[in-house]
Amino acid sequence: MKMLKVITNVLFVTATMMTVVPVYAVELDADGNGLYDDAERKVLVDTFQRVCPSLKDTTFDADGDGKVTILEQTQGRHPLSMTIGQEVIKSGVQIPWGIDIFPEWLMCAYFQEDVQIGQVNEHLARGIRLRNAAQDDTSKTPQKTSDKSGIIFAENSGQHMSMLGERDARWNYRWCIFTFRIDGNTGNDEQTVLLDLNRGNGSYKSSPKIWYDKKAGLYIQYIGHNVDGLDKRIMNTSAIHTDGKTWNVVVCGIRYGQMYASVNGHVLTTSTPQPERFSGDMVYDTTTFLGRPQSGNASWAYDALVLGISEPSEAMVRKMTGWAAHRLNFADRLPKDHPYRYKRPVIDAEDFPYRYVHDNEKWLAWGQTLKGQTKRAHAGKPPVKVSGFERVFYDDFRAYRIEDSTSGKGDLWMGFGFNTAVGGSARLIKPNQKPDAYPYDAKNQKQTLSLVAQGDRWRGSAFYSVNDLGHGYTWMGPKIFRIRCMFPKLSKEEVAGGLFPAFWSYSTDWLFWRTGNRIENDWFEFDGLNPRWLNGVATHFHYAHVNNIFALNPKSYKRFKVNGTELTEERTGIPGGLYIWDGEYHTWEYVVDEDMFYINVTYKDENGNDKWVELCRCPTSPTYLQRMDLQLDYALKGKHGTPKDGARQDFVVDWIEVLQKSSQLNHVADAFASKPLLTGTPRVGQTVTCNPNIKDTTDIRYYWFADGYPLTYGMRNQWVITDDLAGKELRCMVKAVGARDQPEAWTAPVKISK
Repeated sequence: MKMLKVITNVLFVTATMMTVVPVYAVELDADGNGLYDDAERKVLVDTFQRVCPSLKDTTFDADGDGKVTILEQTQGRHPLSMTIGQEVIKSGVQIPWGIDIFPEWLMCAYFQEDVQIGQVNEHLARGIRLRNAAQDDTSKTPQKTSDKSGIIFAENSGQHMSMLGERDARWNYRWCIFTFRIDGNTGNDEQTVLLDLNRGNGSYKSSPKIWYDKKAGLYIQYIGHNVDGLDKRIMNTSAIHTDGKTWNVVVCGIRYGQMYASVNGHVLTTSTPQPERFSGDMVYDTTTFLGRPQSGNASWAYDALVLGISEPSEAMVRKMTGWAAHRLNFADRLPKDHPYRYKRPVIDAEDFPYRYVHDNEKWLAWGQTLKGQTKRAHAGKPPVKVSGFERVFYDDFRAYRIEDSTSGKGDLWMGFGFNTAVGGSARLIKPNQKPDAYPYDAKNQKQTLSLVAQGDRWRGSAFYSVNDLGHGYTWMGPKIFRIRCMFPKLSKEEVAGGLFPAFWSYSTDWLFWRTGNRIENDWFEFDGLNPRWLNGVATHFHYAHVNNIFALNPKSYKRFKVNGTELTEERTGIPGGLYIWDGEYHTWEYVVDEDMFYINVTYKDENGNDKWVELCRCPTSPTYLQRMDLQLDYALKGKHGTPKDGARQDFVVDWIEVLQKSSQLNHVADAFASKPLLTGTPRVGQTVTCNPNIKDTTDIRYYWFADGYPLTYGMRNQWVITDDLAGKELRCMVKAVGARDQPEAWTAPVKISK
């Protein structure tokens, strides 16, 4: 409790700054500075309570001092942004928008209000991860001369401030707001560095880096990896104010593999087309700089630097720009068509993106349904035939398509993935490295994940359907996951106790919202300690990856296992039971319907033919319906034993398939005017174009499939039809990544003719 109090008092301290701006019926941000101090926050939550019946009996001002702190707003409940959206929107109340109304979005932020007038030796950060800016050398110390001056760096001074780098910047600093002013007629050097986050020359170093050039204007940079090595994304504009008095605002980031930037409301682009994907490694031993140590800089000052989580929509980028413009009284200099040139932004639907809200009482009640024999009452019987599903993804491994997750390459499987602990005592190895833990059989079109000995150590393997940023193939709502795979034929005595292959999923939500708990569903995990044992669907709601005050429970909730059992004849209904280390292919099916969940599997009957049986069923956990990726790995729990004589262990995959409800595929989200449409002649040699039919969004991704096989995804809205597609059905899934919740919509399939 004491630590949380410190977080509230130190990280989220504000002071009054500007004159009253009485614009709305509800005057909440009384000083008009775009920030909510504790007194203003009390009025804010009182307003929420008046319009939100769900908050009627909530006590925010816990100590009765007439103020509400960030901690009081948050403690003991889910963040308000996750729970009151519909009530606020329906009420029609106009609440002036502030960057800290829902402060769980702020990973690290610096506002000039938090600095006293005089020499600036330290700038305390607000947010979830403290990275206080400091300068110990008095000759290099910037200053603040008045309440509204910002933190000033004198010309030719080399004045600068530094703070700890952020190792997880690729996840934790998804977007940046930077407000500054600069006098372009000062300084001896042509260039002046304003911000250099994780300074260095490597992926996710100097990202973002913002600097001013007297001849060319403002530059903004992000660096990742691609096939050619470093992937530098740079945008430039000369349309900034350089009189030393007028403020500028930059909003920038990476959204679904593409850099975006807005300067004073003008959307920037790169001079050449960006590569379609972006990723990179974690960074180590880095420092972030405001300014640069070398002299020669122009005179400049900053007002605010805000670094936050999630990938904001295009509308949210405009809102952030409008917030800064009104905060600094230069909204009249925004483009004439900018939505916030004449009015301050208010809370609206963009502030309430969809997020899973955990109900622990329902979670525990669901766990109770797993007890007893009811779930296995139909074991050994033919599976229930569920209706209304159709194929949306099918990889029969007709080609080797596994790439390094951090490479910025690849458009299907990515390895080894963002969770490096997956391998257990076998350190994971990347694809295309030695020893080869991802052998591919081109002749038989089989993909293998392996445990491989490297000297006296073991190396494991893993690949995911998304890259390290969570971009790729994921599935929301009801779905069916199927995998056909084989483990080598081994006797009970030959199976090493530490073997631990798995087929599982994460909800990717936690990669974007770092303050939230993580959903994990382990569809199967096989335990070498007992070769007949199935860890069937271990269901987790884990601790938040970044410890914070905004998760209702930052630790893990009680976990459940749907079907942890020996695969004996009694438990499975399969004659003789199911022994997974039999050198035979088995198809595993996991049916997530709205109300019921089923585990089904095939085995060889007396004639050697595949026969389907149900293993178990239970009510569907709400976590199963969230957006999921697919992950496969081969881990080792060395304390339970290692393979004898250093023998390679293989997990061979024949194919993987995903189905979704036709009703989902036919649904048209609000971001779309109508279903996307394929136009052109669907014939070999011709080009088909996907019309996305999207409203008010320009940032779009196109996922192309042939009979469910994923051809690629990216910015390309056209497909040239090749001979190998003849007779297949071509389809495109459109993802409006620039819209709230990044909604998806599917075209109807078209049959390809010769």
